[in-house]
Amino acid sequence: MKTGDHRGDGMMMREGQPRLGFRARLRRGWNITKLGIHVVRADPELMVYTFLSGLFSIGAAIFLLAATGAMGFFTGGEEGIESGMYVGMFLTYMVVGMITVFWNAAIIASAYERLTTGTNPSFSYGIKEAAKRLPAILMWGLISGTVGLIVGLLEGMAQSDNPVIAIIGSIVRFFVQVAWWMTTFFVVPMLVLEGLQVGESMRRSPELFKQTWGEDIVSTGGTGVVNFLVIMLVVLICMPLLYLAVATEPTGPYAHLGPGLALALMFIGVGLSVLFFTACEAVNRASLYYYAKTGEAPPLAQKHGLDF
Repeated sequence: MKTGDHRGDGMMMREGQPRLGFRARLRRGWNITKLGIHVVRADPELMVYTFLSGLFSIGAAIFLLAATGAMGFFTGGEEGIESGMYVGMFLTYMVVGMITVFWNAAIIASAYERLTTGTNPSFSYGIKEAAKRLPAILMWGLISGTVGLIVGLLEGMAQSDNPVIAIIGSIVRFFVQVAWWMTTFFVVPMLVLEGLQVGESMRRSPELFKQTWGEDIVSTGGTGVVNFLVIMLVVLICMPLLYLAVATEPTGPYAHLGPGLALALMFIGVGLSVLFFTACEAVNRASLYYYAKTGEAPPLAQKHGLDF
């Protein structure tokens, strides 16, 4: 029996436990946010998963767009470039969807192991767990990529010069994104931790979301707010440095060294913040999944004095 299957079977009996009021949901959601921050601080290698996800996604997008554009040029000249780019965009959405889901599955598996056992799994642990569910992950990546493509088309409508089309596109895009987020919130944890198929995961995910909707919203929003505040802090620290570097009007071969260092420091700080809190979001989802299945806080939460 797979490890993920065993853990899932052991928790199935406790689904549907009654939840408390909205204020309690707020408190639990915020505690889940704090737990995610604690976990990533203690295990910063979780950020490597998010870094590799972004790196492979960008690399795949550049390669596919360049390759399809070149093929279009060789087959149809300049007119063929545009059609080739459309094909490239379609393939990019599909491939990036699969890459993103795979690394999300890896970080959720690794985070769940730490949350439930208190151990520090190796970096390869998450990759191995995700690889076990590769067919389902690839299928879910294709589905996610298709939805991403639809959202991208709606984004194009939202930027239309026609105000009616722009408004309709914005409204439809918003509701599609929210509905998709709510109904698929626990699909990846179910795929990698329970070993369920895509169809069963899609069917059961909304049921779990209904039980933990308040915690899901608060933890996701809380992580986003903290990330925003950290980014603002980085910018506020770096902008005076950039101003000083420019205002002193340096000359000579190193004239641009000061502004360059200030900009580099700002971009590095913002990038690290994004990586850190993206990893926190994945840890939060693992914590929320455990809570949705058991009605209890993950065992690691007690170590940090966080009561759900």
